Amino acid sequence: MSDGNRPVAEQIPATIGRYQITGSLGYGAMGAVYRAFDPLIKRPLAIKTVRLDIPKSSPQYRSFLDRFQHEAQISGTLSHPGIVTLFDLGDENGLPYFAMEFVDGKTVADVIAEGTRFKPEKVISLVSQVAAALDYAHSRGVVHRDIKPANLILYDDDKVKVTDFGIAKLADADITHAGALLGTPSYMSPEQAMGEKLDGRSDIFSLGVVAFEMLSGQQPFPGPNVTSILYKLVHVPPIEPADLEMHGLVPHKWHEVFSKVLSKKPEQRYQTASAFVQDLEYCLGSWWSGLGDEETLTIAPATETVEIQRPIALAVPAPPRGAAAPVLARDLELETLLLPKEALAAVASPAAEATVLLEAAPFPPADEPLPPTLVAPAATTAIALPAAFQTHPDMTMRPQALAPLAAPAPSKPRAARPGIPLGLVLGGAAAALVVVALGAWLLRARQQEPAPPAPAPESIPSAAPVAPPPALVATSGTLRVVSDPAGARVLVDGRPRGKAPLELAELAFGSYEVRVEQPGYEPQKRRVELDETAPSAELRLTLARRAAPTGGSADFLSTPPGASVSVDGKPAGQTPLRGVKLAAGKRQVEIALEGHETWASTLDVVSGETGQVDVRLRAVPQAAPPTPDPVDVARVYPNEAGEVDTLARKLSGSSPSYPAKAPRLKSGQRASVQVRFVVSETGEVSDIVVVESAGKLVDDVVVAAVRGWKYEPATKGGVRVKVETSFRQTFLGA
Repeated sequence: MSDGNRPVAEQIPATIGRYQITGSLGYGAMGAVYRAFDPLIKRPLAIKTVRLDIPKSSPQYRSFLDRFQHEAQISGTLSHPGIVTLFDLGDENGLPYFAMEFVDGKTVADVIAEGTRFKPEKVISLVSQVAAALDYAHSRGVVHRDIKPANLILYDDDKVKVTDFGIAKLADADITHAGALLGTPSYMSPEQAMGEKLDGRSDIFSLGVVAFEMLSGQQPFPGPNVTSILYKLVHVPPIEPADLEMHGLVPHKWHEVFSKVLSKKPEQRYQTASAFVQDLEYCLGSWWSGLGDEETLTIAPATETVEIQRPIALAVPAPPRGAAAPVLARDLELETLLLPKEALAAVASPAAEATVLLEAAPFPPADEPLPPTLVAPAATTAIALPAAFQTHPDMTMRPQALAPLAAPAPSKPRAARPGIPLGLVLGGAAAALVVVALGAWLLRARQQEPAPPAPAPESIPSAAPVAPPPALVATSGTLRVVSDPAGARVLVDGRPRGKAPLELAELAFGSYEVRVEQPGYEPQKRRVELDETAPSAELRLTLARRAAPTGGSADFLSTPPGASVSVDGKPAGQTPLRGVKLAAGKRQVEIALEGHETWASTLDVVSGETGQVDVRLRAVPQAAPPTPDPVDVARVYPNEAGEVDTLARKLSGSSPSYPAKAPRLKSGQRASVQVRFVVSETGEVSDIVVVESAGKLVDDVVVAAVRGWKYEPATKGGVRVKVETSFRQTFLGA
């Protein structure tokens, strides 16, 4: 709550019940919240009052007090670390109040109002705590009805408690002050906005709205007024924020999760709050980015990675005239050599110790002879052979005898760059294995007459040709989507990909949800699997036309505007109200505005058509104010608004404490004492009568405490008068 809502004439009382008021925590539509101290248990707590505009003489007043006690008893049974604990309840001069746990912190609404954007990881933690509290309450049949940022209190930086369990249901009794809106429109569920029966799934919808706002900084159903917001709640899907990826969120997972939790129908939502949180975690980009800020190790399919340490000559004879030069490497910066596993497996036994070094070397033009051998420099360099590596039919690889080289000095291994395979260091006999394997991979059978071999030393024998390497395994496929009629919009995993007929190539193997939609037709969804056994698929979908509308709509206008509209007894919003969906047939409509006569009529709704209701409301004539009766100073007036001009107000006096000699109250037991007494023109208490007894010992304690109270006298017509009032004290067993 905010002190900005504090009534001008509101004054902070010294005590409420037995509790000493030490400050104000805020004011709201239903009453005030005070910081207080319990002198009996010696602990701080919070007191929330519930303001009523109901005369005490009204039957609704007694009904509310009974409901007040009933809801407080239910809420008082909740014991959970994520729920503000309810300690006590009572009423002070007809003003009901709750005594509850004091939480030193600020609300989520306060943080949002400061312009702070929550980090996604913190939102998950906080929403998870709220979800646990809601699931606990729902398992005991308790529905909150008003989950919103103002009812979530942050403390200790990373913890949260839910407050006001039971308060919203009291408001739902429709007996609070006139004009109060039940719940908070921006966080209501559609069924709550329509006045339907609620269960825990309404709280889950509201929690989804809160999570949406905390993560994106926006509300899912924004609007300039209450009417616009309520209409979007019931009829319009939530907005999709544009900057999700910038804040580390995954758009398609966001759409999937929030479309479900904010579904208009409760049965299509998450059925528990914890289930919502489990899926909400996947909206965080960190779930989809591998190792986050760490470097990523990428393993090529069916490939071994070998780092080469020592050079050996590579002899390449000249290709035939006009033949293309072989491509030895595409990227000299790569630091690994990739060999197929099949090439390594083809080697029967390792040869003598050697180390292979390959380096790109340009071939001379076709009209110039190739040198007999291409010998790499002594520096150690290893390169990756890309998939496009080409060899010439006349290209051979011959191991060349070299003088022994000194072992290279050990050096610090270089960190792998993201997306580049990490080298596997082989030496000694294993290096010889690489030589033979590389030769088996590069050589192909000659396809034409052999050219004269280039001169080479007698010590370099020719290597025998081997079979070509096996083909690479495919990892992606193709999907074709055809619709009847053509031109339907195609979405894959919630993302628009084009219009049918549509062919999508290079889709990674996996499972995809395909949705096809066309205005005027029922959408269709299919799931497609692409894998090695079925790398391509085709969907042919015939769309059925939407059924003819079974209802119409209406616009409601009034002069003056702001009137409440109800259809068949259910609230629909306030005028001006446009596009209200109505079932076909005769509908009973009422338009009411305070101070005006209620307009009522029957509206005949035709399927597929939109009607308009525009009424001019007639003001109710204001009766002349009655002549005030002369003030009878001898009379004892009721201490109620309308009976006296200013009510008698308690100034001082201690609260009664449960007597030590009285029977001890067990947990769940209660003892209530209600007394009626007179406050004189001087503010003294007299004529105390016990109306409800809890036994003589308890009654005497309450009477003795009340007798010592001092009041500011009531006034009527500018004259101090005697008034009769009452006080009720309830003791709860611990």
